[in-house]
Amino acid sequence: MKIQLTEQEKATQKLNPETLEIAVEQVRANGYIIFDKVISEDKITHIRNNFDPLFDEYIERNGYNTGTNRAQMFLPFIEPFIDKDIICNPIATSVIDQLLGKDNHCNYFASDTPMPGSDYQNAHCDIMPLFPELSIPLPVFSLVLNIPLVDVTEENGPLEVWPGGTHQNPDRSNHVTLDNSVNPHLHIVRAAEHMYSEKVFMSAGSIIIRDIRMWHRGTPNRSNARRTNLAMTFNRSWYSAGSSIPIPQETYDRLPKKAQELFRMERIGSPIKMPWECSI
Repeated sequence: MKIQLTEQEKATQKLNPETLEIAVEQVRANGYIIFDKVISEDKITHIRNNFDPLFDEYIERNGYNTGTNRAQMFLPFIEPFIDKDIICNPIATSVIDQLLGKDNHCNYFASDTPMPGSDYQNAHCDIMPLFPELSIPLPVFSLVLNIPLVDVTEENGPLEVWPGGTHQNPDRSNHVTLDNSVNPHLHIVRAAEHMYSEKVFMSAGSIIIRDIRMWHRGTPNRSNARRTNLAMTFNRSWYSAGSSIPIPQETYDRLPKKAQELFRMERIGSPIKMPWECSI
């Protein structure tokens, strides 16, 4: 489902109560929600112009790492990537706070870029189940937020998702299914072939929030340009895969209060690392 913000919501950066309830319901029931054109075109263009040279140098140094002509790249915790509209957007955090509690935190700050010529990924989810021995669905405990830096179309490799319940599937599944060279009969890959899916089209500067457990995959980029998503992961206060974001003390001290709360569990006081200095 895609939500168009009203002029009042854009001006106040606050969802009306009914819209907030609908967004929370959609993530719980279907696994994701999209808010269309939340961040200004000028700001997204500025971020993209700073991102592209970094990504080019990363590929030159490290190559692709998540499939054919496709790469995940960690973002340095510097402007313009840490603009408040990115790291603590009030529209997004209002939904995340409702789902994860106001003491949630962020421990992943990165990007995903399918380049021209990228191929399909296998269907997968991004995390192992908390309790794989249980056959009952659990409440959401981790959310992924993506912000596209360009319009996402059929041609440039949109995300494909399996909504409506895969995030509540207790079966064991993880990135072992990402590589197309692995056994194609692994459960999640085989099951996804016979289930409803949809491609996620959205404008640059939109925000998608999805349950980290929802099945998804990247699709081929048949355009002549890269299609970059910024990516962040938010967790309940008690859940963490470990702190991974180095943030200089002076940078942390200048953050808005909400951003300080979100990144409080990261490596505060550590020097900035450039993307090619980070390992997946």
